[in-house]
Amino acid sequence: MELKIVLAIFGFEDVKNARLTKIDDFFYELDCGEIVFTLIDPTKLREYDFSISHSYKEALSIENADDVKVYNIVTIANPIENSTINFLAPLLVNEKKALLGQIALDENRYKEYGLREPIKNFL
Repeated sequence: MELKIVLAIFGFEDVKNARLTKIDDFFYELDCGEIVFTLIDPTKLREYDFSISHSYKEALSIENADDVKVYNIVTIANPIENSTINFLAPLLVNEKKALLGQIALDENRYKEYGLREPIKNFL
């Protein structure tokens, strides 16, 4: 799926378009041209719930919860058990409108989510 990035991926503010491809039931590839991210569907691993501000909803044209899918960036390591997941900066995708954005969760409000949580904690 081709996506327009409307809320920049942190550190990659110049990237405006990406292609999201499903790898398997857990993993996805986000190809941004110069860089490719490995993403994971967090709901396959844990309870993952947070509020989306009105400004983020507006930017992503989110009208209801069914409009958005959530993914997290995985930093791949060898062996795979040493890979980490960023649960504090999820990627939100509005598949109906083909829009993507990354948001930052307040780490004081969402203390149960980490910036670099080991994937082995969920295997």
